Order: sequence, then C-alpha cells, then structure tokens
Amino acid sequence: MAIDRKKLLGHIFAFTTIVIWSIAFVSNKALLSYITPIENMIFRFAIAYFILLIIYPQYRMPNSLKDEIHFFILGFLGIFIYFILENFALEYTQATNVGLYMGSIPLFTAIFAHFMTKDEELSKNIIIGFIIAIIGIGLILLEGSKFELRLKGDLLALGAAMIFSLYSVMLKLAPKGYNYILITRKSFFYGLILMMIYQLIAGGSLPISKLLIPAVALNIAFLGILSSGLAFILWQQGIERIGSIATSNYIYLVPLITAIAGILLLDEKITMQMSIGGLLILMGLYAAQRK
Repeated sequence: MAIDRKKLLGHIFAFTTIVIWSIAFVSNKALLSYITPIENMIFRFAIAYFILLIIYPQYRMPNSLKDEIHFFILGFLGIFIYFILENFALEYTQATNVGLYMGSIPLFTAIFAHFMTKDEELSKNIIIGFIIAIIGIGLILLEGSKFELRLKGDLLALGAAMIFSLYSVMLKLAPKGYNYILITRKSFFYGLILMMIYQLIAGGSLPISKLLIPAVALNIAFLGILSSGLAFILWQQGIERIGSIATSNYIYLVPLITAIAGILLLDEKITMQMSIGGLLILMGLYAAQRK
C-alpha cells in the first residue's frame, strides 16, 4: 500500500506541534523561578512577532476599521488574556493540571461555535460529551492535595481553556482576504502592546539582564522560536495537508504529553483522582466527536 507523503507529513507536523505546545507548559512553569509571568510573555511574543515579520514582511492596510477591531479582539483574547490566565495558573498549580484543562478546548470550542456561528450544530453527542467532561473537570478541581492554593490555579487554567476556545471561534470568524500569518502577526502585535501597558501599570521594568541566565535564555528561546513561531507554521501546514478536523484531534494528546513532561522535568505527581478526571475529559471529547 503506497504511503501518501502529503498526509504523512501533515500528521508529523500536527504531532510535532502538539509535543512543542505540551512541553511549553513545563517550560513556562520552570521560568517562574526567575521572571514573572508577564515578563515571560513579553520576551516570548517579542521574539515570535519578529520571526513572523521575517517570514512574512508584507504589510497591508485593513479593508475597514471593523476588520482591525477584529484583529485587536484576537490579540486581546488569544494572546493577552489567554496567556495571562495560563501563566498565572502555573504559579499555583502543576503544569500537568493546566495540560488536562487544555485538553477540553475542542469541546468548549464546539459549544461557543454553536452560539456564534451559523454552521455548527449543538448535537446530542456534544451535550453528552460536555457532561462527562465536566464531571472529569470537577474531579480534578476537588482533588485534595494543597486544595485551596491549587484550586486557584486550576480555575485560572480552566478559564484559559474557555478563553482560548472563544478565541478559536473568533479566529474562524476573522475577516477574509488576509494572509493567515498577517492575521497572527497583528494579533501578536496587539497582545504585546497590552502586555507592555500591563507591565507599565504594574510599575515594573523588564529585567533584560536575566536573559543572560542560561535557564531563562533557553526557555525563552524555546517558547518564542519554537512554541510561538515554528509550531504555528507547522500547525497551519498540518491543516493544509490533512484538514482542520484531523489536525485538531491531536489536541487530545496534550494532557498525556504534558503529564509525562511534568513528571520527567518537574517531578510533578499524578494522583488517582486526577487520572480519572483526565480520562473522563478525554471520554467526553470522544463522545462529542462521535458521528
């Protein structure tokens, strides 16, 4: 049986992207020992923005103010709010927990899409899957280890998953006729502006000297170049080769890969209750996707 090289590459690109994004949670967690979440975000997205600028240097005026407002909303939701919630969540809970909640993104996306678009139906399977996943999320939230502190981080992570789902739907509704790298670059630009405003209001200056610390430099390079730069391109190439549905299915691997990376690199612990909760989330996703 002949191998379809185009599809094989698509699966390789999608899987590689998910591995990078899963390890990114662990990398963000490691950086918290040296810099604040907002400093991490500014360094990371400044690098990613210039990478996209090099890859696609073209600029074009927006067709309308409405289009530009949509790009601002993408930057506000998907870059600023999502990453603030994710990074601050990592201050209070394990990278593993954050990865578990990220696995629920496709399910929340389906629900938001039903109410915000005209071509997404809220089927019985999606409702059943949502109920199963919510039970799993509840089990993880109520897990007893360091309950109060971890609960704060888990709720932030759950909020991040919901915000990213909303961002995904807004991305689908993005104005037509713009290059996808240009749209992402614009969202990075507005996200960066909001991050710097946040940093100014907080009264802090950027600790550039900390980039000389090997652990900081390596993790920022990984997040900026691979997680926010290369991974985005690989993800788009995966979608072109095998389609958005097949590519998005790889998101289901995020909880597993993040858990493995957290155990190996951060010595995180996985309890039985967390394992059951994560399994229920995956079961809910499977039920929602069944035809």
